[in-house]
Amino acid sequence: MTKKIVVVIVEGPSDEALLMQRLKEIFYPNQIRFRIFGGDIFNSDKIRGSIKNGIGDLVKSFVRKSKLKEKDILTVIHICDTDGCFISEDSVTIDVKQAKCTRYNESFISVNSEKQKLNIVNRNTERSRKINTMAGVDSIVAKKYKYQLYFFSRNLEHVIFNEPNPVDEVKCENIDDFIDELTINLEDYLMDHINYDVNVDYSKKYTESWKQIRKKSYSLSRFTNTPLMWDHIKSLLEENKK
Repeated sequence: MTKKIVVVIVEGPSDEALLMQRLKEIFYPNQIRFRIFGGDIFNSDKIRGSIKNGIGDLVKSFVRKSKLKEKDILTVIHICDTDGCFISEDSVTIDVKQAKCTRYNESFISVNSEKQKLNIVNRNTERSRKINTMAGVDSIVAKKYKYQLYFFSRNLEHVIFNEPNPVDEVKCENIDDFIDELTINLEDYLMDHINYDVNVDYSKKYTESWKQIRKKSYSLSRFTNTPLMWDHIKSLLEENKK
């Protein structure tokens, strides 16, 4: 069987720190390659044109610089934070006494000015549109590469530590400590934060996870669909054996 490569696009190094070891363990001898974007891909000036084409260009550049071939790539996994982008406009509230410009809460986002409320509302509108686009596609770059988008809500630290407003400086250190102390498989830990019926096949699980996270204030709640990436990769590897 030919060894395959899974390309994983993430926002920052803490995502890689959390997932790399376990993905490598499970899918050895196949390779896991992380592409750290270095910020929010759905709110970046680096992405030109449509979000699908922009992410496609990112993948093409990574493949070219890594000297890979199209046939080497099993799939592209993309992991994002929801950042509460699916909440209603009236769930963005103003607290002028608040020190931080933006604070994430369990069912609302609080900001400290009218200007910042407008910024967040506009960001959520644009972000949710782009995420919906990518959650609805299963391939990119003229269907050359299979693609799936997964989420942490509100972010990785919220799911792992119940901390919706993490401090950037200690993110990787905290994740490293978490991995060292974890006594069960990572995917089993993450399964506790899935908010839908898991007794269905993969495609239905994936679709349902996105339907659920768009409801009410769920995109601020402590949910993730990342355990499904294991199912996705395993199914593609099985297909590759045939």
